[in-house]
Amino acid sequence: MGARGISVFYHLFAVAGWRSIWAEHIGRLQESGLYEACDGIRVSVVYENEDELSQVAQALSTYAKVSLFRRRKLSTPPVIWPDPIVRLPDGRLGECETILHMAHYAQQQGEVFDYLFLHTKGVTNPPLTKRKNFPYFVQKGLDANASDEQANAFVLKELNTVIMDWRDHVSALETASFSYAHSNFFWITGSLLRQFDFDDYLATHAKQAPPQQRRHVLGSENWNGTRHIFALFPIKLHAFVNGVTLQQPPYEYIDVLR
Repeated sequence: MGARGISVFYHLFAVAGWRSIWAEHIGRLQESGLYEACDGIRVSVVYENEDELSQVAQALSTYAKVSLFRRRKLSTPPVIWPDPIVRLPDGRLGECETILHMAHYAQQQGEVFDYLFLHTKGVTNPPLTKRKNFPYFVQKGLDANASDEQANAFVLKELNTVIMDWRDHVSALETASFSYAHSNFFWITGSLLRQFDFDDYLATHAKQAPPQQRRHVLGSENWNGTRHIFALFPIKLHAFVNGVTLQQPPYEYIDVLR
């Protein structure tokens, strides 16, 4: 295992069942030993009202290594890149804004850390059963007739391997630049994050992203048009840095581009 430190970034959308998802993740971080091994867990929260923010702050205060890294009210336009400031009119970007702020943070820290990115996956009970990657989870053991709620609960449990097997991921990063699970849960080296350039990424995305995503533009009227620019983030970043044009579907490249 290398000498680099470990930093955890967490995107928390404070609606619906965020408490149970956060409890699941922080519990696994402690159980696995990663809580003690990491330098800290930086949480960015998007909230709807001050009462919810207060509840999040109280929940986080229980853990000495957990800090409130950023906070944004959902009705406030998000800053997705701080230098120079890039602000978007639509705040429904999901975990993507925290991924970008993690990249900026890593560039201030140098290459001395490996990063784990997590988020409150399933908090809005998205229609997973209707998505293209649903068969992937069925192959993993999900009931093909599962409801969206059951499917999202399954995915949350299945993603725990990103935490529980953290030693394997850190070891893999000795020779790889990222280790991607799915649903934007991933490990990534500080050295790869240092290669992220906001403008270059956008320009390259239009040429080398999976074909169905190349038409997406920053600030699109359809909020998914912006959000999906940063989907599969470490896969795309690695591909763009190395001049690889991604084909549809991109899942085929998860193991290839590590």
